[in-house]
Amino acid sequence: MNEDERPIEFAYVLDEPTYLEAGQALWRAGRKEKKTLVRSYLLLAAIPVGLFLALNYGMWFTLLAILALAALHFVFDWPITRAFLRRNFAQLPAADKAMRWRIDDGGLTVRVEGEEEARIPWDAFIDVIEDADGFILTQPHNVRHWLPKKAFETEEDIERLRQLLQRHRPGASGTAP
Repeated sequence: MNEDERPIEFAYVLDEPTYLEAGQALWRAGRKEKKTLVRSYLLLAAIPVGLFLALNYGMWFTLLAILALAALHFVFDWPITRAFLRRNFAQLPAADKAMRWRIDDGGLTVRVEGEEEARIPWDAFIDVIEDADGFILTQPHNVRHWLPKKAFETEEDIERLRQLLQRHRPGASGTAP
């Protein structure tokens, strides 16, 4: 077996910081989506309009509503998302359990501590996002798998994963860090 055929193997514990890291990577990807960017530009454009309406027509509530929406969108979006993630973490079946991954040309194999091993073929994934901290592999029905880069043994393993993703998911989205 040559080096390119050797499976990529790594493990990590899905603790709360790792789960939050995955959530933040997904949140960052969402902030780059076209609909989120359009919402951002509309909110920024609404601020001077709201100011004009408040100063000229006394519509102060409108200005305050626009400023509140802008604050939610630009300032408090991640803290609110993080609070929901923290609340949901304890309900995860894999919370605080060791996860062992093996990745090869056939797909991914994951074994969660105390559970049966699961094999996921490459064609089961509908989206792949690479973030600065790891990879998010998405299956239908909002099933997502987090592969943190810090869990890989070497940079070569990360590069081999990129090659496998390119070979098996040519429509993968996302940007390299």
